[in-house]
Amino acid sequence: MVALVSVTIAVLATVDRFVEREREWAHGGDQVAVTVEARLPEPDQVTGTAAALGWPHATDRVRGDPDRQSVVLRLRWSGPPRKGSYQVMVLDNRNSPPRALSPEGGSDAAGDTGFNWADAYEVLAARYDWLADTAAREESDGTESGAPHAGAIGTRAIGDGSLIAVFRLDPGALPLDDPSRLVVAFCHVDADGEVRWAKRVPVPPSY
Repeated sequence: MVALVSVTIAVLATVDRFVEREREWAHGGDQVAVTVEARLPEPDQVTGTAAALGWPHATDRVRGDPDRQSVVLRLRWSGPPRKGSYQVMVLDNRNSPPRALSPEGGSDAAGDTGFNWADAYEVLAARYDWLADTAAREESDGTESGAPHAGAIGTRAIGDGSLIAVFRLDPGALPLDDPSRLVVAFCHVDADGEVRWAKRVPVPPSY
């Protein structure tokens, strides 16, 4: 009888953890308020735009690319602090599924931050249909490789923070003149590198 009770308790605990994890995937970002400001500067204006949005020493860190349109973002968020990091992606919502833009780099209160991509992030494509473009690709030899253009810019998961980030469209992408056609994925990755949730953040038009 004792063994049966122990097994029952273990099963119930497993079910509870599963339910809680599903709830976190769906609503984990609800406690974080995120706002986005986006600019679409000409290549020779990327440096100045990043500086105007708050990137220190942007003249030494940021350049435009005449062959690829740049998107410069400023994100601000407010919510409970968490262990780990926030990872930020930008996607072109004119495509279905939205097409991930290539990250170039970013800057937060701690200084410049680079970009990255980890195999663990590929769970995002399985959990959110709007992030399907970040899934691994099957090669002709049957092996899989990460999405070649997918990438995220990381920042600390502090309670109140901001990030300036630069992304670029693919060389063959149609010119973008309305930033509201973009969408931001604001993702929490815990201290062990496990993705906890992603929050879809709309980008307002520029005025």
